[in-house]
Amino acid sequence: MPALPTPRPPHPLAAPCALALLLLAASSAQALGLSLGAPRADHQWVWIDARIEDPFEPRVAQSLDRGMPATLELHAELWRRRTGWFGRLEGSFDASIRMRYEVSNDVYRLERRGDPPLLVPSLDSLRAVLSRPLALPIARRSALRDGPRYYVVVTATLRPLTVEDAQEVEGWLSGEVEEKRHSGFGVVTALPRAVFDAVRNFAGFGDEKTRALTDDFRRAEVPGAEP
Repeated sequence: MPALPTPRPPHPLAAPCALALLLLAASSAQALGLSLGAPRADHQWVWIDARIEDPFEPRVAQSLDRGMPATLELHAELWRRRTGWFGRLEGSFDASIRMRYEVSNDVYRLERRGDPPLLVPSLDSLRAVLSRPLALPIARRSALRDGPRYYVVVTATLRPLTVEDAQEVEGWLSGEVEEKRHSGFGVVTALPRAVFDAVRNFAGFGDEKTRALTDDFRRAEVPGAEP
Protein backbone atom coordinates (compact mmCIF):
# COMPACT_ATOMS: atom_id res chain seq x y z
CA MET A 1 0.00 0.00 0.00
CA PRO A 2 1.47 3.37 -0.95
CA ALA A 3 2.30 5.65 1.91
CA LEU A 4 -0.01 8.55 2.52
CA PRO A 5 1.46 11.95 1.70
CA THR A 6 2.79 13.90 4.63
CA PRO A 7 0.43 16.75 5.48
CA ARG A 8 1.92 20.13 4.75
CA PRO A 9 1.83 22.68 7.56
CA PRO A 10 -0.48 25.63 6.93
CA HIS A 11 1.01 28.79 5.55
CA PRO A 12 2.00 31.08 8.45
CA LEU A 13 -0.27 33.82 7.07
CA ALA A 14 -3.29 31.55 6.58
CA ALA A 15 -4.71 31.92 10.09
CA PRO A 16 -4.26 35.69 10.33
CA CYS A 17 -5.77 36.18 6.87
CA ALA A 18 -8.72 33.94 7.68
CA LEU A 19 -9.28 35.76 10.96
CA ALA A 20 -9.09 39.12 9.20
CA LEU A 21 -11.65 38.04 6.62
CA LEU A 22 -13.99 36.78 9.34
CA LEU A 23 -13.68 40.03 11.25
CA LEU A 24 -14.27 42.02 8.06
CA ALA A 25 -17.37 39.99 7.25
CA ALA A 26 -18.67 40.35 10.80
CA SER A 27 -18.14 44.10 10.88
CA SER A 28 -19.76 44.53 7.45
CA ALA A 29 -22.76 42.45 8.48
CA GLN A 30 -23.34 44.64 11.54
CA ALA A 31 -22.62 48.04 9.95
CA LEU A 32 -25.54 48.64 7.58
CA GLY A 33 -29.04 48.52 9.05
CA LEU A 34 -32.50 48.78 7.47
CA SER A 35 -36.00 49.23 8.91
CA LEU A 36 -39.34 49.41 7.10
CA GLY A 37 -42.55 51.29 7.81
CA ALA A 38 -46.04 49.99 7.21
CA PRO A 39 -47.17 49.90 3.56
CA ARG A 40 -49.51 52.68 2.43
CA ALA A 41 -51.26 53.63 -0.79
CA ASP A 42 -51.36 57.04 -2.44
CA HIS A 43 -51.86 58.31 -6.00
CA GLN A 44 -52.56 54.82 -7.41
CA TRP A 45 -49.35 53.37 -5.93
CA VAL A 46 -48.44 51.25 -2.94
CA TRP A 47 -45.47 52.71 -1.04
CA ILE A 48 -43.06 51.52 1.60
CA ASP A 49 -40.86 53.79 3.71
CA ALA A 50 -37.32 52.45 4.09
CA ARG A 51 -34.96 53.90 6.69
CA ILE A 52 -31.21 53.26 6.54
CA GLU A 53 -29.54 52.80 9.92
CA ASP A 54 -25.78 53.34 10.30
CA PRO A 55 -25.33 54.19 6.58
CA PHE A 56 -21.58 53.54 6.61
CA GLU A 57 -19.02 52.16 9.00
CA PRO A 58 -15.73 54.01 9.75
CA ARG A 59 -13.75 52.54 6.84
CA VAL A 60 -16.41 53.66 4.33
CA ALA A 61 -16.70 57.07 5.99
CA GLN A 62 -12.94 57.50 5.71
CA SER A 63 -12.92 56.59 2.02
CA LEU A 64 -15.78 59.02 1.36
CA ASP A 65 -13.93 61.72 3.25
CA ARG A 66 -10.96 61.26 0.89
CA GLY A 67 -13.11 61.60 -2.24
CA MET A 68 -13.90 57.92 -2.92
CA PRO A 69 -17.34 57.63 -4.59
CA ALA A 70 -19.98 55.26 -3.21
CA THR A 71 -23.44 54.12 -4.28
CA LEU A 72 -26.42 53.11 -2.14
CA GLU A 73 -28.82 50.80 -3.99
CA LEU A 74 -32.32 49.89 -2.78
CA HIS A 75 -34.41 47.09 -4.28
CA ALA A 76 -38.02 46.70 -3.07
CA GLU A 77 -40.41 43.85 -3.91
CA LEU A 78 -44.09 43.23 -3.18
CA TRP A 79 -44.93 39.52 -2.80
CA ARG A 80 -48.28 37.73 -2.55
CA ARG A 81 -48.36 34.56 -0.47
CA ARG A 82 -49.86 31.47 -2.08
CA THR A 83 -50.91 28.41 -0.08
CA GLY A 84 -48.81 25.36 -0.86
CA TRP A 85 -46.78 27.19 -3.50
CA PHE A 86 -44.10 29.81 -3.91
CA GLY A 87 -45.07 33.42 -3.43
CA ARG A 88 -45.91 35.53 -6.46
CA LEU A 89 -43.99 38.73 -7.23
CA GLU A 90 -46.52 41.52 -7.76
CA GLY A 91 -44.20 44.49 -8.24
CA SER A 92 -40.71 45.85 -7.68
CA PHE A 93 -38.76 49.10 -7.68
CA ASP A 94 -35.08 50.07 -7.73
CA ALA A 95 -33.53 53.26 -6.40
CA SER A 96 -29.91 54.34 -6.48
CA ILE A 97 -28.20 57.18 -4.60
CA ARG A 98 -24.66 58.08 -5.57
CA MET A 99 -22.48 60.08 -3.22
CA ARG A 100 -19.00 61.54 -3.25
CA TYR A 101 -16.96 64.28 -1.68
CA GLU A 102 -16.11 67.21 -3.94
CA VAL A 103 -12.63 68.17 -2.83
CA SER A 104 -12.58 71.47 -4.71
CA ASN A 105 -15.90 72.67 -3.22
CA ASP A 106 -15.55 71.00 0.19
CA VAL A 107 -19.09 69.55 0.01
CA TYR A 108 -20.67 66.11 -0.23
CA ARG A 109 -22.77 65.54 -3.35
CA LEU A 110 -25.74 63.16 -3.53
CA GLU A 111 -27.27 62.24 -6.87
CA ARG A 112 -30.49 60.34 -7.53
CA ARG A 113 -31.97 59.87 -10.99
CA GLY A 114 -34.88 62.22 -11.55
CA ASP A 115 -33.94 64.58 -8.71
CA PRO A 116 -31.57 67.56 -8.68
CA PRO A 117 -28.21 66.95 -6.92
CA LEU A 118 -28.15 67.62 -3.19
CA LEU A 119 -25.09 69.24 -1.61
CA VAL A 120 -24.41 68.91 2.12
CA PRO A 121 -21.55 70.48 4.10
CA SER A 122 -20.34 67.57 6.24
CA LEU A 123 -20.22 63.82 6.69
CA ASP A 124 -22.67 64.10 9.59
CA SER A 125 -25.09 65.94 7.28
CA LEU A 126 -24.66 63.18 4.70
CA ARG A 127 -25.40 60.54 7.33
CA ALA A 128 -28.50 62.46 8.46
CA VAL A 129 -29.85 62.73 4.90
CA LEU A 130 -29.35 59.02 4.24
CA SER A 131 -31.07 58.16 7.55
CA ARG A 132 -34.32 59.87 6.56
CA PRO A 133 -37.19 57.61 5.46
CA LEU A 134 -37.10 57.02 1.71
CA ALA A 135 -40.47 56.33 0.06
CA LEU A 136 -40.32 53.53 -2.50
CA PRO A 137 -43.25 52.74 -4.87
CA ILE A 138 -43.50 48.97 -4.99
CA ALA A 139 -46.63 48.31 -7.09
CA ARG A 140 -49.78 49.88 -8.41
CA ARG A 141 -52.65 50.00 -5.95
CA SER A 142 -54.73 47.87 -8.35
CA ALA A 143 -52.25 45.02 -7.82
CA LEU A 144 -53.63 44.45 -4.31
CA ARG A 145 -56.64 42.14 -4.16
CA ASP A 146 -59.05 41.41 -1.35
CA GLY A 147 -58.26 38.22 0.53
CA PRO A 148 -54.59 37.36 -0.22
CA ARG A 149 -51.79 38.15 2.19
CA TYR A 150 -48.84 40.25 1.03
CA TYR A 151 -45.43 41.20 2.33
CA VAL A 152 -42.62 43.52 1.22
CA VAL A 153 -38.91 42.73 0.96
CA VAL A 154 -36.35 45.53 0.68
CA THR A 155 -32.63 44.96 0.07
CA ALA A 156 -30.09 47.74 0.63
CA THR A 157 -26.57 47.50 -0.83
CA LEU A 158 -23.77 49.98 -0.24
CA ARG A 159 -21.10 49.77 -2.95
CA PRO A 160 -18.07 51.85 -1.95
CA LEU A 161 -16.38 51.34 -5.32
CA THR A 162 -17.32 49.97 -8.74
CA VAL A 163 -15.48 49.66 -12.03
CA GLU A 164 -17.57 52.54 -13.35
CA ASP A 165 -16.15 54.76 -10.57
CA ALA A 166 -12.55 53.98 -11.44
CA GLN A 167 -11.97 57.18 -13.41
CA GLU A 168 -12.93 59.24 -10.38
CA VAL A 169 -10.67 57.11 -8.17
CA GLU A 170 -7.71 58.50 -10.09
CA GLY A 171 -8.90 61.94 -9.05
CA TRP A 172 -9.25 60.67 -5.49
CA LEU A 173 -5.64 59.51 -5.52
CA SER A 174 -4.39 62.81 -6.94
CA GLY A 175 -6.70 65.03 -4.92
CA GLU A 176 -8.18 66.53 -8.08
CA VAL A 177 -11.45 64.70 -8.65
CA GLU A 178 -13.09 67.29 -10.88
CA GLU A 179 -10.13 67.79 -13.20
CA LYS A 180 -9.40 64.07 -13.59
CA ARG A 181 -12.94 62.85 -14.17
CA HIS A 182 -12.47 62.08 -17.87
CA SER A 183 -8.95 60.66 -17.71
CA GLY A 184 -8.22 56.94 -17.80
CA PHE A 185 -7.37 54.82 -14.81
CA GLY A 186 -4.86 52.68 -16.67
CA VAL A 187 -4.24 49.08 -15.77
CA VAL A 188 -6.92 48.85 -13.06
CA THR A 189 -9.80 49.38 -15.48
CA ALA A 190 -8.29 46.76 -17.79
CA LEU A 191 -8.60 44.07 -15.13
CA PRO A 192 -11.51 41.65 -15.46
CA ARG A 193 -14.42 42.63 -13.21
CA ALA A 194 -14.00 39.55 -11.01
CA VAL A 195 -10.33 40.32 -10.40
CA PHE A 196 -11.12 43.97 -9.74
CA ASP A 197 -13.80 42.96 -7.20
CA ALA A 198 -11.38 40.57 -5.50
CA VAL A 199 -8.74 43.29 -5.18
CA ARG A 200 -11.32 45.77 -3.94
CA ASN A 201 -12.68 43.36 -1.32
CA PHE A 202 -9.20 42.41 -0.11
CA ALA A 203 -8.43 46.12 0.28
CA GLY A 204 -11.47 46.53 2.50
CA PHE A 205 -13.81 48.20 0.01
CA GLY A 206 -16.28 45.33 -0.30
CA ASP A 207 -20.02 45.82 -0.66
CA GLU A 208 -22.29 45.89 2.37
CA LYS A 209 -25.75 44.40 2.08
CA THR A 210 -28.76 44.05 4.35
CA ARG A 211 -32.40 43.01 3.93
CA ALA A 212 -35.66 43.66 5.79
CA LEU A 213 -39.18 42.20 5.50
CA THR A 214 -42.54 43.52 6.60
CA ASP A 215 -45.15 41.49 8.43
CA ASP A 216 -47.91 39.96 6.33
CA PHE A 217 -50.77 42.31 5.52
CA ARG A 218 -54.01 42.36 3.54
CA ARG A 219 -55.41 45.05 1.27
CA ALA A 220 -57.91 46.21 3.89
CA GLU A 221 -55.01 46.90 6.28
CA VAL A 222 -53.22 49.29 3.89
CA PRO A 223 -54.28 52.93 4.39
CA GLY A 224 -55.52 54.43 1.14
CA ALA A 225 -55.80 51.09 -0.68
CA GLU A 226 -59.57 50.78 -0.36
CA PRO A 227 -61.48 51.03 -3.67
